[in-house]
Amino acid sequence: MASRKTKVVDGFTAIRAAQEAARQGRGDPLRPEGEPQQEKAQPVDPKAGVRIGKSVMPTKREVICPECGTPSHITGKVDLWVCNSCRHRMKLQDIEIPAEEWEGDVEVGGTVIIPKGAVLKGGTITANDIVLQGEMAGVELKACRRLTIGPTAKPDWVRMTNLDLEIGVDVDLTPGKPVMARHLVLHGKFTGSAILDGTLFVHADGDYSGHLKAAGLSVEEGGGLRATLDVNPEYAPKPKPKAKAPPKPKPGANRRPPPSPPPKKT
Repeated sequence: MASRKTKVVDGFTAIRAAQEAARQGRGDPLRPEGEPQQEKAQPVDPKAGVRIGKSVMPTKREVICPECGTPSHITGKVDLWVCNSCRHRMKLQDIEIPAEEWEGDVEVGGTVIIPKGAVLKGGTITANDIVLQGEMAGVELKACRRLTIGPTAKPDWVRMTNLDLEIGVDVDLTPGKPVMARHLVLHGKFTGSAILDGTLFVHADGDYSGHLKAAGLSVEEGGGLRATLDVNPEYAPKPKPKAKAPPKPKPGANRRPPPSPPPKKT
């Protein structure tokens, strides 16, 4: 009787055969017809890196303390912020004022939006950023970082405090007093005087006319500039000197003197 040779098929060869049969439309030769097929796991190359379909990095923003002016950089979502310098606390949230007559006090480390139609009768609004589209009618605005003025805004320059000032698109602004800020970002039209210890940024849709005293100047192609210029990097504020570390105590300086011996009895 003739002997028959038995063909041994290892697992890897079987998987490759099944994959080749599936590509050619012949089904799985190792599985009877009608039996549901299960998806085979692909072998993983240990040298291949991990592919990430989408990566979202946490946002990073600058928060300036309204009490001492110390800047901090926050990454990700933070609800309550504490100043590293003076330990002042405030909520990091964004608020939109109702588009009606309003009066009150607000202090947040986020952005306050004052929409068109809002008439602020009184109080104080302190925020990291403020977007003004409504009317100031007695309120005081304190933008610790940036104040943005929109085309429908009615600002009161006496009651505004800001670090950076941004003039929005389609704004035609003529302040009644020199504007003082760190940086002035211009998208609209500005006529007047500005004193900056930072830079004037005139974008392509901006137009500056008047007098300027600043530490820097940047004008995009298409931006307008007709002004008496006094631009000098020396106008920038000098960096604050680092606080000196307290001197180290000398060895033995904190040792207590030995107790005096008790008086001798006579």
